[in-house]
Amino acid sequence: MDIKKVAWIAVGLIALVIFVLSSSIVADQAEKWVAANPKDPEAPKVLYKAARWCDLMGDNDRAVASYWRLYEQYPGESKLVVEGLYYCAVIKSEGQNILVLRQQANPYLRVILDQYGSEPEWHAKAQKLFDEVNYVH
Repeated sequence: MDIKKVAWIAVGLIALVIFVLSSSIVADQAEKWVAANPKDPEAPKVLYKAARWCDLMGDNDRAVASYWRLYEQYPGESKLVVEGLYYCAVIKSEGQNILVLRQQANPYLRVILDQYGSEPEWHAKAQKLFDEVNYVH
């Protein structure tokens, strides 16, 4: 193997590591910015996008924590909050074959069902997932 191939492989591996670690970096920066600018109208969107990035990168614990922080800090941002809570429920319910583990989604779904009826599309999705999680088919 010549030196150019080794160099390209090394660059590729470094890029992969940076890409995988970027969810943590993005979330950290977003949370710092939101903490410094909590009243900025873009703050809820920044927090949501950081949570979504973590979710897409498979950093589930960080995604759930960021989505929940969005709910706690900006409960009035119903469109973003309800989506984030729904994604929390999906994360908690996916890949779980044991009913009790799947039911970890319930607190997030309950918030949507009890507090966010103003978002009918997400309310319906939450009800469907709630039924799937709680009832053995």
